[in-house]
Amino acid sequence: MIAKRILVLANSTKHYPNSCVAGREQIEEGGKTRWGGWIRPVSNHDQGALDFAERRLSAAVDPKPLDVVQVPLSAPENIPLQPENWLIESGQTWVKASAMEVAVLPTLAEKPESIWFDPAQKSDRASAPVLHILANFQSLYLFRPEMFYFQIRSRVWDGCSKKQKRGIFNYRGKHYNFPLTDPLIGRKYFPDYPRTPDGDIQPADSSRILLCVSLTPPFHDLHYKVIATVFELPA
Repeated sequence: MIAKRILVLANSTKHYPNSCVAGREQIEEGGKTRWGGWIRPVSNHDQGALDFAERRLSAAVDPKPLDVVQVPLSAPENIPLQPENWLIESGQTWVKASAMEVAVLPTLAEKPESIWFDPAQKSDRASAPVLHILANFQSLYLFRPEMFYFQIRSRVWDGCSKKQKRGIFNYRGKHYNFPLTDPLIGRKYFPDYPRTPDGDIQPADSSRILLCVSLTPPFHDLHYKVIATVFELPA
């Protein structure tokens, strides 16, 4: 077993009630703390999603963004297009070590060239061949968008209308429209969902938004992109 301390940056809905948890490793060396790379703890079922028993803290609560959590892991999963994945050690409880303030996030923000842009696909998906040739590939990012707002929309599948939560943003001259899987931010901006009417919803201040985004495992030969967490920095 390998125990790693992780600053949780996402605990997002994946095959409800399961979740995808991810964050940055916190490393203690010589009495000093530094930030390591991304880690996504995963299970061996449901495309790696974690059920509550697998991710719960010792107090029987869900880890939330900005918690620093000690996570028992077994080994890297070694999947090229999700290189951050580590298999969890089954039957072990996670322990909350501390919590960070939101002010730490700008120091962790990244500046990728694009958000897995694939010119042949819609902005919320990418093909494996395109992803494989991206330099310095990673399947998780924390970054500051140039513009951001929420969107509630309805779509019809097989004759049934279904509501969707989306996040719309610009980054480095490109426009993106991703599904929103953050289970917390909606309590503030659309608490009546799915009864929320279709339309755009502006955040309090889009210049104070940071996004944690994630790339999913393949589905019909495409990898989909989701907004796992919407962070709002203090004014």
